[in-house]
Amino acid sequence: MARILIALGGNALLQNGDARTYETQKERAYKAFKLLNGVLEKEDVIITHGNGPQVGDIMARNEDSGDLPPSMPVHACGSMSQGLIGEMLLEAYEMVRAESGIGKIASVTLTRSLVDSNDPAFGNPTKPVGRSYEKEEALAIMKEKGWNMAETDRGWRRVVPSPVPIDILEKDVIMNNLSSGFLPICTGGGGIPVKKEGNFYTGVDAVIDKDLASSVLAYLLEMDELIILTDVKNVYINYGKTNQEPLENVSLEVAKKYHDGGQFGKGSMGPKVRAAILFLEHGGKIARIGNLNEALAVVRGESGTIITRN
Repeated sequence: MARILIALGGNALLQNGDARTYETQKERAYKAFKLLNGVLEKEDVIITHGNGPQVGDIMARNEDSGDLPPSMPVHACGSMSQGLIGEMLLEAYEMVRAESGIGKIASVTLTRSLVDSNDPAFGNPTKPVGRSYEKEEALAIMKEKGWNMAETDRGWRRVVPSPVPIDILEKDVIMNNLSSGFLPICTGGGGIPVKKEGNFYTGVDAVIDKDLASSVLAYLLEMDELIILTDVKNVYINYGKTNQEPLENVSLEVAKKYHDGGQFGKGSMGPKVRAAILFLEHGGKIARIGNLNEALAVVRGESGTIITRN
């Protein structure tokens, strides 16, 4: 029995044009679990997931509520999204479980990701969060609230640090659940960013890449495979050009060469390939990246990009 960590991309819950309702997202989650039905019962699986649209909506509600009630910090919004998405995934999985007769019970773990207080990302906030503003409004908010704001392709938005996770604090809980026969659902949105202060941990306003956090969890728990499911069939080199080429079976060395050569977008495929590289460098056996709609074929090695250490 293989131990597999499956990272669900944002399209597992929302796709372009979807209504951002609870019902729509639960239906997307149901379809995702239906696609994975063939592997969930047979293998030891951990599910991680993104939270981009959901935490963005939570933050937008925060920002639009004025001072009543007071808005919550970024890390608290991340924890809210973990609970929200956790409920959606649990309901969806229970529907599939009832239909298919799966014996395995799912368990959601509120998950914290430890970051280094000296991570250079804290001196260079780049991750857009929350709603968009006009320039004049953004400048006024910067002055009033002390937020970092930057112009993006969607207007002016708040930007926060995106540090690299160095540990998953609930890893032992997650492993205990896995070893006891449960389906752990965890590390939502990359986990709640925390830093150590003395003998305890405290939340920090940042956003952690969910694929990197999934990779860290996968190698800490010595999983056999890391599978990242997204909305494209393969990793491509020369993406969007006339000589675009899909990667099917590549070695760690080749993947690193393409990654270091700037072949993958920083806000799209780059973090996914980086996560695969990190997993393999720390002892993982196989990393796979493929389309959620072909999930079972990706798990079986019949679709997607396969990256191995050799």
